[in-house]
Amino acid sequence: MAGILSNALPIVGAGIAAFLIYLFGNSVSEDLFKKKSSQRVKDLVGIEEIRDVKPTDFGSPEYKIRLAFSRFNLNVYGHEKLALNIARLGAAVVFGFAMHLLFGLPALASSAGSIGGIMIVNSMSTNAWVKFSNNIDKEIPIFLSGFTSTIQVNPNVLQAVEEEAGVLAMDSALKKWLIERFVRQGQERGISALDELIAEAFRVSNSLGVMVFLIGRLWRTGGMEWRRSFALAAANLEGVMEARVMGIAAGSAARNAVKVIIAVTMLVTMVMARNPLFSKAMDEPIVQVVYALSTLMMIFGYEFMGNMIERLM
Repeated sequence: MAGILSNALPIVGAGIAAFLIYLFGNSVSEDLFKKKSSQRVKDLVGIEEIRDVKPTDFGSPEYKIRLAFSRFNLNVYGHEKLALNIARLGAAVVFGFAMHLLFGLPALASSAGSIGGIMIVNSMSTNAWVKFSNNIDKEIPIFLSGFTSTIQVNPNVLQAVEEEAGVLAMDSALKKWLIERFVRQGQERGISALDELIAEAFRVSNSLGVMVFLIGRLWRTGGMEWRRSFALAAANLEGVMEARVMGIAAGSAARNAVKVIIAVTMLVTMVMARNPLFSKAMDEPIVQVVYALSTLMMIFGYEFMGNMIERLM
């Protein structure tokens, strides 16, 4: 038992150290890209940012975590950040052990596997929201195409939105948001709900925010001339959406390329660690440091690039 504990404690310590290093690196990357493109778009259209985002608000950080855990039928309401940090720490320890057992690496080099475990948890926690946002963006051109025609004959904005949202697929994320949030809030609170709905839409994506902003202007102003202006703005937004879809595809390709590089590097490291010719060299502290730092730099670069792509979109 004492021998098992003596082997386990360094791995656990490496996992905890890797978790702390990740928290520091993540805070640095967030500061470097603090001002998202969504805020720049808000500045252009004259929308003030609502900084007091409650955990219960749609699109809040807590909401995104709940959305991710809901994929595993786990309800973490009220304990979102705690649940995410526990998952990160658990993955750090598990993957640290995996590096030690499968690769035969010492505790110092195994800390790179701990960072990899944290990266996987982060990807799982963000992919659910990113997928949700991207699905909405893909459906915006379809909705705008029909809504632009409908509003020319039906001046009632809420009725036109509900009618065109009903045309979308049954499992459409955009349909759900428009009917459950935009139409329902509009019917209950009227035009006074627009500012909150616009801010909420911008938390989902720039494109949805701009679309709701334009619909809100149409709702407030009305008139044939503004309906014609809306049709022109909607056509321009559709063109922007095509460019955005291409940008998302390019960003995904870059991320996949980095994943391949990390996987190949880890495979080469495992082969070298299992090779008797290199096994003695792996016992040297300087070699362990080089392997650990190389892997950490790749993983941190992947996270850094992911944050940059997410904030520029």
